[in-house]
Amino acid sequence: MDKRSQLYTELQDASKAQIAANIILHKQRTTRVRSALDRRKALKAKRAATPLPAVPLDILAIGDSWFEYPLSGNSVSFENTAIVAQAQLGSMGTPPPQILNQALHGQATTAILSYENQQNMISVLQDPGQWLNEQTGLPDAILISGGGDDLVGDQLAIYLDYEGSGLDATRFQGVLNSVQASYLDLFAFRDRFAKGVPIIGHCYDYAIPNGVHPVCVSSSWLQPSLNFAGYDYTVGLRIVSGMIDLFYQMLSSLAADTTYNFSVFDTRGTLQRDASQPDGWANEIHPYFGGFTALANKFLMALRAKFPNCI
Repeated sequence: MDKRSQLYTELQDASKAQIAANIILHKQRTTRVRSALDRRKALKAKRAATPLPAVPLDILAIGDSWFEYPLSGNSVSFENTAIVAQAQLGSMGTPPPQILNQALHGQATTAILSYENQQNMISVLQDPGQWLNEQTGLPDAILISGGGDDLVGDQLAIYLDYEGSGLDATRFQGVLNSVQASYLDLFAFRDRFAKGVPIIGHCYDYAIPNGVHPVCVSSSWLQPSLNFAGYDYTVGLRIVSGMIDLFYQMLSSLAADTTYNFSVFDTRGTLQRDASQPDGWANEIHPYFGGFTALANKFLMALRAKFPNCI
C-alpha cells in the first residue's frame, strides 16, 4: 500500500471510529440538557419568575464529505471541518443545534442507504434516550448530504458526450433516477422508523474542474473525465453548472410533493468559484474551512426559517 492509500485508509478508520463515538457523546449531551432542564423546572415550581432554558434543536445528520470532511482544505486534520461539524453549524445559533453526525466522506447515496447504515440508524432512532424531544422520542429533523459521490469521480465519463454537447441528457438522467431512488427509500425508511420527522437536503454548489485534489487521494473527481471526453476548463465549468442545476431540479421535484415531508436548501452560489478565496474551493469538490462556514451559515438561516424560535 502506498503512502497516499495508507493515509486515506487511516482517515476512513478514524472517521468510522468517530461515528461510533458520536452516538455516545450525543446521548451524554442529551442527558445533561435534560437534567439541567429538570432542575430549572423544579426551581420554577418554587419561583415562578425563573426562566426556562431554550432546548436545542436536535438533528440526525447522514451523508457524505459535505457533512464529514476530516481535512482542512487539502491538508489532513483528523477533525471534521464540514457543514455540521461542532466548529461549524454545531456552534451557531441561540442555542446551537445538537447534532448526531453519522455522515462519512466518500459515500454515494447507495452507501448512505445501505442496509448496514439503515440498521445503525434504526438503533439510534429507537433509543429515546438519544433525543431531546420527549414527546416523540425522535430527532427534530434529519439532514442529508447525498448525491455528489454518485455523480463525480471516474464514472463521470459515462454521462459525457465525446467532444460534443457536454452532458448526455439520457445517460445523466439515469444517474439522477438512481439518486432519486435512494431519496425515496430514505423517505420510506423515515415513515417507518421516524414518522413525522422532516428530512432536509441540499444541492451542493458550482464546483471547479481544475484538477486539484487532497493529499490523501490519487486524482481529482472532475477534470480527468472532462479531459478524456475532450472538454477544457471553460467548457467544464458550464458542464458542472448544468449538472448541479439538474440535481437541484430533481431534489426540488421531490420537495414539491408534500407527502414526502422533504425540503431542499438551495446552496448554489454560496461559494466563490475561485480557488484563491477563503470562501472558495480548496479542491474540485470541497471548499476551504471558510467556505464550509458560509454553507453552515446558510443552513442556519434556513433552519431558523423552518424552526422559528428554536435555533
